[in-house]
Amino acid sequence: MSSSTGAARLARAVSFLVALLVALGLSAVPAAAAGDTLTASGTSTTTASSPRTLSVLYRRDGAPRKNVRVALQRYSGGSWVHVRHVTTGSTGRAKTTVNPSVTTRYRFRTTTATSATMTVTVVPGSWAVAGSGSGHGVGMSQWGAYQMAREGRTTSDILRYYYQGATVSTTNNPWTSIDVQVLGRASDPATTTLSLTAGSWRILDANRARLATGTPARTITIARTSAGVTAKVVENGTVRQTISARRTLYLEWTGTDYWPGTAGTVKVAGAQGTYRHGRLRITAPGTRPNVVNQVVINDEYLYGLDEMPSLWGTSGYGGAAALQAQAVVARNYAVLAKTAGLKAACDCHVYDDTASQNFTGWRKEGGEAGATWRAAVDATRQDDASTVTVLRNASGGIAETPYFASSGRGGSYAGTTNNQDAFGTAPQSHLVHVSDPYTRRSSGNPSVSWTGRLTQAKARSIFGLGWVRSVKVTARYSSGQIKTVQAVSDKGVTRTRTKTAEGWRTTLGFRASWAHTVTAQK
Repeated sequence: MSSSTGAARLARAVSFLVALLVALGLSAVPAAAAGDTLTASGTSTTTASSPRTLSVLYRRDGAPRKNVRVALQRYSGGSWVHVRHVTTGSTGRAKTTVNPSVTTRYRFRTTTATSATMTVTVVPGSWAVAGSGSGHGVGMSQWGAYQMAREGRTTSDILRYYYQGATVSTTNNPWTSIDVQVLGRASDPATTTLSLTAGSWRILDANRARLATGTPARTITIARTSAGVTAKVVENGTVRQTISARRTLYLEWTGTDYWPGTAGTVKVAGAQGTYRHGRLRITAPGTRPNVVNQVVINDEYLYGLDEMPSLWGTSGYGGAAALQAQAVVARNYAVLAKTAGLKAACDCHVYDDTASQNFTGWRKEGGEAGATWRAAVDATRQDDASTVTVLRNASGGIAETPYFASSGRGGSYAGTTNNQDAFGTAPQSHLVHVSDPYTRRSSGNPSVSWTGRLTQAKARSIFGLGWVRSVKVTARYSSGQIKTVQAVSDKGVTRTRTKTAEGWRTTLGFRASWAHTVTAQK
């Protein structure tokens, strides 16, 4: 028999056997070949704390297979391992959730079919930023000044160290006033209430005509109208007098330079301080009433500045020279603000918070160790207060004297920063980086170390990426503060951002921009 004849007979035998098996419902053809398919979906990017859904559609010859168990597998250690079973529903579909801690590949499988691989890419939910320091980093570190004083350095030593190239000098003491806004700029309502603790008060118009008088039993409610500000005198809940709208009103009280007599303090609802000196000027430059405390710069204003703990100057702390240095730099700030004129937004020279200098008035002056702070201010005035201590820049003018709480370190660098690096402003010869070992030695400094958190959402916003896989600092300023940060997306796209040191502090929302390490967190 020829080989061709034998092959033909074998082919006929196989065909007969297949037909017989099909007739008996025992197909010899594998199910996958007969049309079994597993269509999977779920490739995605997520964080370790956010579960993701994986789905599968099981069909045979295009028809859904229902009530069938399908295995979910993940790839681990070089092989596929079982995770769990899912059961298809009436439409042939099944789904389940996974929550991997690292990027993981998954697939669905039966004895007859295998789905395509799905990859769940896991990115950090956040990054822990280990940092130090507090504030913008330019000029005098208050904690560093305190440590210098404790080590026996003088006020002049402190000022010359942190403002290198500036000259400690004097100027005539002009008994000039400064206008301090004492009503919060954004969070307060359309009205405010003024009250007095002792003595008497009076309301005057811009021409000093007396409009109303009262005692602590009566409060004054200020409101804004289209014509200006109005005042209602209230006693025991009853309005006793209404003052029609004026562009400007003044509140004066006894015990001040404006009105001798029993001393009292004024409270302004919504303000952070209480006020013993000067007078209040009330206007409406915007959509709400505006309250300004007019006080003399070189005593009344400085006495009420709450920028450094008064206790530092007491004998048990040894920081009197630091308080005096604080008084000098605060005076410089106030003099320059006065020279610049009134700000249109607040009808004031300075705000009462850290947007300018933190002013709480009598709350500071009359508070714990207030006499110590007053003595520090007075120590910077000479010759019966006719001259006062100031810092002068290289040109002989009143120097800009920014200050902040505590310097820090980043990488192998540490200390204060150049003004151009922090603010992006023109370089000033006395606002330069110094290494500042004093701050690092200061005892009790709460900003020696801290931990901030950069969320995945914030990172995506900063870098304009869909998902961020990694973040690292790639460049620093001479102070150690962050300059350039690089991020890489889950797709491998790299973005970098460069900002001023203060720009990074604002963007990240941390107390400072000295960052040692950035560590991914689940």
